[in-house]
Amino acid sequence: MRPMPISRFVPISLFVQAASVGMVFALLHEVQDENNLSTASIGLISSAGLLAAVFGQVGLAPLADRGKGRELMVGAMVVGSLGAVGFALGDDVWQLVAARAISGAALGAFDPAAQALVTTRDPDRAGELLGKLIGVRTAGFLIGPGLGAVVAEFGNNDTPFFVTGVLLLALAPGLARIAPTAAMPVPPSGPTSRTTMFRRRPTLAAIILTAALVMPVGLYDAIWAILMDDRGASTLFTGLTLSLYGVPFILLAPFGGKLADRHGPLRTLPLAILGVIGVTVLYGALETPGVLMSFAMVEATFNAVALPATQAAMARATEEHERALGFGVAAAAGQVSAGIAALVAAPVYAAQGQFFVFALLAAAVAVVAAGGYVLLRSASTTTPHQS
Repeated sequence: MRPMPISRFVPISLFVQAASVGMVFALLHEVQDENNLSTASIGLISSAGLLAAVFGQVGLAPLADRGKGRELMVGAMVVGSLGAVGFALGDDVWQLVAARAISGAALGAFDPAAQALVTTRDPDRAGELLGKLIGVRTAGFLIGPGLGAVVAEFGNNDTPFFVTGVLLLALAPGLARIAPTAAMPVPPSGPTSRTTMFRRRPTLAAIILTAALVMPVGLYDAIWAILMDDRGASTLFTGLTLSLYGVPFILLAPFGGKLADRHGPLRTLPLAILGVIGVTVLYGALETPGVLMSFAMVEATFNAVALPATQAAMARATEEHERALGFGVAAAAGQVSAGIAALVAAPVYAAQGQFFVFALLAAAVAVVAAGGYVLLRSASTTTPHQS
């Protein structure tokens, strides 16, 4: 049987994984009412997936560096299927927390393994391919909630999770047919550079830059809906702004990756990062919901260039046998920075207002991103191919 091409099954599988994790947000309120759950319980369910994703990114994804990339992705699909079905069957808070954690860990493991797989297969197009994966994952997260709500109309709140559970399981055999040459290379015998890779400046730079660029997501999660409500926007309009924010990622991230392939992350990143910081400062002075939405799409456009460039920098900074770990740790760093931003944003917004919270965020992004970029630039003087 002829092996199926990576270009087909990896992005489709990533889309379904992301949609399966994302659709819960559209149905969580109904799940709460249906099972008489407290608001604190909903917080546990929501956070379980995020925390478990970090475990998948750091604890499981590195298995792909040991020649098990294909097997890891297949396993993530099977485990993700169990998580989706478990969420549909669960009615106790701890059952739902466990199911959500399983799904989060599966996506956390799958994503870095997929990133390492495609960049190893075609390193000259690393930025473009990573940009495509960013677009696919974003599309899954954005489209998933809407699809979940539509499917629920034809059944009940459990139906979307049963459907995605079946889809995840059905896609697993396609991933299993990826050509063996596409699997992650086995690291050389004896001591490897994995114990020292995080001491290398290019690797550290890519991690720091990822943390800087993902940091604003935490603030948006914490206060964007509150801000829009304070400015008179309807719930429908607020939901529309969140969906439209992802459109530039879906459409432009592959192009952003191509720019990084052609010109190098060092040349691509400065303008994109400055654009993100500049728009973040402007958020503090904007009061009209429509204008806020418009500038959110501008900021997302800059980020659609910056994030693929940062991931391309990680691909250049790591060897094949350590790449999944590098991508996983960078993703985990992004989630941690976003979590800190979310923790700080709500009380700062309540106490100091719109201008101060966005100014503080912009300053934090600027400081962290500058540190990462200086580190990346200093590394290029000794390793020119990193530029």
